[in-house]
Amino acid sequence: MEELNEFEKYNQEVDVKTLPMYSRVQLSMCDGRDNGPMYVGIKGYIFDVTGNAKQYGPGKTYNVLVGRDATRLFGFNKLKLPEQSDDSGLTSTTWYYGDLDEKQMGLVDKWVAFFKKRYRIVGVVVDSVEIPNWRQGYGANKGMLKLYLVEV
Repeated sequence: MEELNEFEKYNQEVDVKTLPMYSRVQLSMCDGRDNGPMYVGIKGYIFDVTGNAKQYGPGKTYNVLVGRDATRLFGFNKLKLPEQSDDSGLTSTTWYYGDLDEKQMGLVDKWVAFFKKRYRIVGVVVDSVEIPNWRQGYGANKGMLKLYLVEV
């Protein structure tokens, strides 16, 4: 069995329940501007990619992923969302993954594993809006809440 690197060890041992929680608005401020941190969110996890400015820095190819939960982009394995629309508007966001199929979710999971090998998890993405009735688990709202929280 291959020995874990420093990132894998850290990410395996970190208790995500104790990490800082970021709304998508707060995460958007971690885009590397003004020498700030560069964070990429995937499936609720926030990874610090600041040390890889050559690929994620402002003006670089992967900067489009920085400062956002890019789960949907990873599911499509693209740096730009395909043209889609629905009445909810969710399919035009980079974070919504409730409609991704099994193959696309497999891609997302592979990207999460890729990032866990290379970058530290520094936080989790949470929704900053109260979702009515989620505690009771009514209808679609129950599934919606799961989108914002890391599965622990």
